[in-house]
Amino acid sequence: MQNQIIEPEDMALATIPELQKFILVGEGAISSYKAKLKTLEKAEFAESVRKQTLKDGQKCSEAVLLATARLGELIDKLCPSTAGRTKVLPEGINHKQSHYAQEIHRHRDIMHNVIAKAIDKEDIPTRHDVLKAIKHLKREEHIEEQKKEIEKGIEDPEGLFDIIVIDPPWQYGTKYDADGARGACPYPEMSFEELEQIELPAKDDCILWCWTTHQFIYDAIELLEKWDFEYKCILTWDKEKMGIGKWLRLQCEFCLLGVRGTPLWEAKNLRDIISETRREHSRKPDGFYKMIDDNFIGRKLDYFGREKRKGWSVYGAGQNRLSE
Repeated sequence: MQNQIIEPEDMALATIPELQKFILVGEGAISSYKAKLKTLEKAEFAESVRKQTLKDGQKCSEAVLLATARLGELIDKLCPSTAGRTKVLPEGINHKQSHYAQEIHRHRDIMHNVIAKAIDKEDIPTRHDVLKAIKHLKREEHIEEQKKEIEKGIEDPEGLFDIIVIDPPWQYGTKYDADGARGACPYPEMSFEELEQIELPAKDDCILWCWTTHQFIYDAIELLEKWDFEYKCILTWDKEKMGIGKWLRLQCEFCLLGVRGTPLWEAKNLRDIISETRREHSRKPDGFYKMIDDNFIGRKLDYFGREKRKGWSVYGAGQNRLSE
């Protein structure tokens, strides 16, 4: 690969097919360098051999990342995107390749930072490392945006409601890691003590649906009592896809039904399970809202909701994020 490396001064003159071929060959070479390093470490070869292999691998990787950034730059210029997606792509490049290249092009500072950190740690940086760092930054920015929105103040819902759905931002305290803890929340979390202080705008006769997961089922039941609702039963959402989990791979989420007073309830055939494929993180099944719309009347509030719905009031930061 050493003799085939595109030098920085030649990168600007390279065509898309040349860059694409160089990246393909280069990524294969990076894998070989990383494998060779592991072998050298196990076999306890001379330190000079290991260092030279590491140096060659780092040089190869940096060239491949620069080529990827340049490819993203060319795609961005030659193939304008619509609504965040490039419709017409150069021959031989798919949407995933285009997205990755443009992400690295738009975050060159992160790319250089990842390269520098890898060199300090005597490692070979990869495209995966850069994309992981970009994803982490976007996640942090997304959370900060919501915090600022909350700090500015969110308009309280007007009046009292017959039906309330609440999706509490449970405090998991998990640090996000694209390779491991992918279940970390992409929004500000609240402690149980903070959640119990919420004053729900509920009528004296009200139905409450409270979303939770395995970890917080007992907390959710206690919250219902704190909010002056009587726990009745649990609705289970089968997400139809295997999820993450330490003991079992989790596939279900739960919604506790609580009742205050004597609300109007005429439904006789509602089951305790909804089967609908999961989508974005935290997004609830459309079938759940349809079930409520079809069977219950009165003023409806989606507390901590993230999507505007016809006939519903929504309270929370980022109300349109899932419907954009």
